[in-house]
Amino acid sequence: MDQAQVMKREQEDWTRLYHKTLKGIETMINVQRMLKDMKKIAEETNTTITEMEGTILTTSINNRTMNATNITQISEDLRYLIQSDMDNRAFQIQWMLADELDHYKGKNNKYVDDNIKEIQDLYMDEEQKEKGTIENEEIILVRPYEVSSSTTSTSSTSFISDEVENLTKYMKFVKTPSQTRIFRPPPHYQSLKSQGEQDPMFWKEVAKAFLENKGNTDTSRNGQQIAMYQGGPPHEPYFIAIDNRDQIIIGPNKKTVAMYMVGELEVLI
Repeated sequence: MDQAQVMKREQEDWTRLYHKTLKGIETMINVQRMLKDMKKIAEETNTTITEMEGTILTTSINNRTMNATNITQISEDLRYLIQSDMDNRAFQIQWMLADELDHYKGKNNKYVDDNIKEIQDLYMDEEQKEKGTIENEEIILVRPYEVSSSTTSTSSTSFISDEVENLTKYMKFVKTPSQTRIFRPPPHYQSLKSQGEQDPMFWKEVAKAFLENKGNTDTSRNGQQIAMYQGGPPHEPYFIAIDNRDQIIIGPNKKTVAMYMVGELEVLI
């Protein structure tokens, strides 16, 4: 392996780890939020069951003892959840992951350096540490594909490659569409990029890279060669192609997709 290949591999490796670290921080912010919600729900539930205990036991003719035992156990379990420090532990994981970002400083990428500083400053803020929460999580909801001019095309390509692999795994479970239509993010699909599935320009870039890297079949119609991707189970496949207007099309069979590609069929939006 020559020096250029070694440098390319190192660049791809650190950028993957960097964005996984950011994704970890973002995930733990969501986890902390969910844990806080769980504790709030547990507190409300405990209040409700305590208020209803007398009514339940009064109406329990044959099973008073068992119902009393169950109510006590439920209440104890809820109090354990309310008093737990799970949300604080989630914050500590965020704080330590932010500290790990030191490994990715000084990689000749101004965007990365600026992003790390912004995140670490937020976690180092004494007031935030005392609260044990990051109030402005938008700073952590990073946009890893927003690269500065100093970012190399190699690292940018590696981001898209990771996204293509992520989409490839998900597409194995996508139900075959009944009609030919524009290929949009599948239901419940989550991009590696924060909310990338909601960004039309980013989605088109990923979908095009997906076809370029994963195209595995082709056909022809009216003398025109059409490259396609075939996915899904053998008994219920789907086919994806891109037309000359950069629209990504998905359909239940080669014929209908090919007909659209040569203008014989209108596609659903």
